[in-house]
Amino acid sequence: MSKPSFSLKGMILTLIRLILILIILICLWQIGSTLWGYRQGTQAYQSIREQAAAPSQDTGEEGQEDSQPALDFETLQSLYPETVAWISCPDTPIDYPIMQSKDNDYYLRRLPDGTWNNSGSLFLDYRDPSDFSGAISSVYGHNMRDGSMFACLENYTSQEWYDQHPVMTLELPQETRELQVLYGFTVSAQYWVEQGLDQEENLSSLLNYAARNTTFTSEFSRQEDAPLVVLITCTSRSDQERYMVLCQLI
Repeated sequence: MSKPSFSLKGMILTLIRLILILIILICLWQIGSTLWGYRQGTQAYQSIREQAAAPSQDTGEEGQEDSQPALDFETLQSLYPETVAWISCPDTPIDYPIMQSKDNDYYLRRLPDGTWNNSGSLFLDYRDPSDFSGAISSVYGHNMRDGSMFACLENYTSQEWYDQHPVMTLELPQETRELQVLYGFTVSAQYWVEQGLDQEENLSSLLNYAARNTTFTSEFSRQEDAPLVVLITCTSRSDQERYMVLCQLI
């Protein structure tokens, strides 16, 4: 009885098919893992919003507005001790706690409870005062493909978007303050670091750069005594570029 013969061409085709199947399976796993991460992050932040909501109080007087704070910081900080603030912008996905750790790496890929997740958390630069009392404070967040976190900051490249969202809200444990949006601009990550534009001594350079490169015209004028807050995310074009929204804290 003669042995069956296999052609080299047939073996190569079979190997190619197996490789393609493996590639498809890896891609499906990556897509599934990404979608699960988005879902996990969305659910986690929805839970945090519910936990942070201040209990409503009936004043008993018709027509009198409730003066209660929007957030219960005591509960929020008991659950997530490194929470320093909460930022929100009406009619956008921005409605998140701001964390601060001992470095700028921890919350890059961690939720406020420490769970590993690609969405990460919004976080304040570890070198900045946690009460935003410094001359300039830097808040970082990812530009997520599902539109979450700081993804919508890039929409400030449109004047129309700015006109609809000129103000954000920054809630601190003791008070609620207004973030008036002054400038939006793109800068290379290398230039930002080399020029030290996040440092107080370089504020004039930062303001000059921002004014020259802003993607919209703000309705607000710079108040000399107002602290600055810069919101930072990667651009959709490159991980080496940053889109920044520079605000003054009122």
